[in-house]
Amino acid sequence: MYHEKIAVGLLEIDPSLDAQRMYQRSWANKLASIWNPAVLLAAIVSKREDGRYYLLDGQHSTRVAAEKHGPNFTRHCMVYEGLTRSEEAALFLAANRDRKAVRPVDNYRVALTAKDKLVTRIDDEVLSCGLTVTGSTSANQIGAVQAVMAVGAKREGLLPKVLNTLADAWTKDRTTWDNMAIRAVGMVIDTNWDTVQLDRLSRTLQKAPVGHWKMHAVRMTTSGGGSNSRSLPLAENIVTAYNSGLRDRKKMLVSPARATEVAEEYE
Repeated sequence: MYHEKIAVGLLEIDPSLDAQRMYQRSWANKLASIWNPAVLLAAIVSKREDGRYYLLDGQHSTRVAAEKHGPNFTRHCMVYEGLTRSEEAALFLAANRDRKAVRPVDNYRVALTAKDKLVTRIDDEVLSCGLTVTGSTSANQIGAVQAVMAVGAKREGLLPKVLNTLADAWTKDRTTWDNMAIRAVGMVIDTNWDTVQLDRLSRTLQKAPVGHWKMHAVRMTTSGGGSNSRSLPLAENIVTAYNSGLRDRKKMLVSPARATEVAEEYE
């Protein structure tokens, strides 16, 4: 095995390794959105007897590199020579299956250490609310890292509004910093940025505990869904409750689903 810089246009995919089936456009799109060639890790490559290079690991980043920079862009590779097809398959499986998933909170901490602009801004917003992002949830600690990142990435200033609204509604309690609740309230405020009255929103939420809101959202979701998929019906329930008793349509909130439908009509 040795290291070599190879043009991405020369790195091929062997369908017999099932790499084609495992390619996910959504993951490639995510890589493209945070692309930084300076931190691109080495691909794992098999150089066969005919001199051609086949990817065992790194196909998504290789495709993104080719799309971003063209086929002549070179990337670092760990190159194996003389492998049998069964040895290639074993390395492919090891590279794509036998990895321990990195916890979101660990990625968050590493991003802070790397001074990532988005994560640093989000962390500052969390701290401004008297809270911290950690691996577990307590009164002043948020363990729902992915929800915090999803809301914080939408627009600057949204996350503090969400966290303070939740705290006003249910106080700072470990049940307050719920993944679904953070996402749903983020949807409501983001969709109605210039309309929503945060004090009315907090009073609306206060009418029932977090668990009650979640229970009804789960019932509205096909097959139960995950916390992300249940956030939209939860947001819609919140909007309905908020609008109850309002007669002035200008003061009413628009559900995130309806806002998306209207936007698509004018595209």
